[in-house]
Amino acid sequence: LDGFKIQRVVTQDEFEKVNKELFEKCEKLIFECLQDAKIEAENINDIIIVGGCCNIPRVKNLVSNGKEIYKGIDPLNAVLYGAAVAGADIRGVDSFTSQVTLHAIGIRGDGKKFAPVIPKNTSVPTTRHRVFSTVNDNQTTASIVVYEGDEEGQEAEENNVLGNFEITEIPEAPKGVPEITISMSIDRKNILTITAFVGMPRFTPVITNFDDQFLIRTYDNTIDLANLLDV
Repeated sequence: LDGFKIQRVVTQDEFEKVNKELFEKCEKLIFECLQDAKIEAENINDIIIVGGCCNIPRVKNLVSNGKEIYKGIDPLNAVLYGAAVAGADIRGVDSFTSQVTLHAIGIRGDGKKFAPVIPKNTSVPTTRHRVFSTVNDNQTTASIVVYEGDEEGQEAEENNVLGNFEITEIPEAPKGVPEITISMSIDRKNILTITAFVGMPRFTPVITNFDDQFLIRTYDNTIDLANLLDV
């Protein structure tokens, strides 16, 4: 002011007190949206935050209401994606037929390397498969971590963790014998569906289905298991 610079550190408590009315307005709008949609908060499966304001802790708490926030979409990039799609629609471009995956989607395989199932720049919708096997004799379960990455053979930990799930009921057999087919599908709405087929000669295949909800329900970037061998 008047040529003088003013610098002051504002604590989170002070920031939230000053903006209390704005936060209350946000909470009211969320409640009204749920009412208009006739949806109860406990019935919401996914919470996707969009925009820079979502980095404010109080806003995150208001939106999530104790639920885990989906981490597969960057809040800032989501705004850009939406603007690009809206612009394409205005120009009459069928954006759904020209979508591609920005990154590869796969799992952590043998040697802690990233093993893509859906390659980068794959046109959407798509369904891809990849066959793996066990790394231990008589292995009956496998904890799978799903990653979003770019290059085959990268260290898995260098990529973005999307979620995890567990395959059970693998028939006991020497390592490398069971065939575990990981199938990943992305539809036109960018919903990811994962199916694991476990099969062996003379055995009925065991089929385990995982829809996109597993990414939210069991998200845990500290998982360090994934016991599968690329074949």
